[in-house]
Amino acid sequence: MTQPSGGRSGSAALRAHYLARIAWLRTSGLSALLVLLGFVVFILPTLTSFGRGWHFVTDIAVLLILASGIIAVVEHRKLATSLAIVSLLVIAMRIAEWFTPHDLLPVLRNISILSALLLLVIAIGINVFAPSRAIGERLFGAIVVYLLLGLIWGVVYSVLGTHSPEAFSGQPGASPGLSGWVYFSFVTLTTVGYGDITPVTTGARQLAMLEALVGQLYPAVIIARLVSLQDTSK
Repeated sequence: MTQPSGGRSGSAALRAHYLARIAWLRTSGLSALLVLLGFVVFILPTLTSFGRGWHFVTDIAVLLILASGIIAVVEHRKLATSLAIVSLLVIAMRIAEWFTPHDLLPVLRNISILSALLLLVIAIGINVFAPSRAIGERLFGAIVVYLLLGLIWGVVYSVLGTHSPEAFSGQPGASPGLSGWVYFSFVTLTTVGYGDITPVTTGARQLAMLEALVGQLYPAVIIARLVSLQDTSK
């Protein structure tokens, strides 16, 4: 039996509405994510005069980043669900630190944050290279991935510097939390290399070398890929 044309048009309209809604959520989440990452990387380190309140602002910013990331990748249900679960773990670890100080909790929190950021990089990367994406959305996604890479290495350096103080010379002890390590990460990612913080041990040097290599290759690869995607869409 042939389906009435009105039913087909109604289904098509519902699907178009659904796709438009998903696209709006993806764009909104990506825009919020870009703004929040810019705030965390460039503005948040200047708020250290707030004392303990600085840590609260940092926690809120991290949670907003994760929430924006979930919204930005909502169409990838498995990744979005995994990211939501890991985000809940990050929240649980942070709340546990407030009420039950324990040396193991910061380690677990850093692992959960790293897991969430890695999932976010994968999901945003899929969006960047997915078909039928506007060039502006691809560029926003590429910038978000770049900033996330800097944050990921910043967390790794923080963990390494905490557990192996001899791994770096000139550690950013004056900068609380991750801000000093994020600074070192982006200085390394962009291959500026001021020399105020220097990796000393083999492990720290290998991490810095890998980040510098990614910082050099990523712009070239992403530009070439975006150009090829534009050419194939014509």
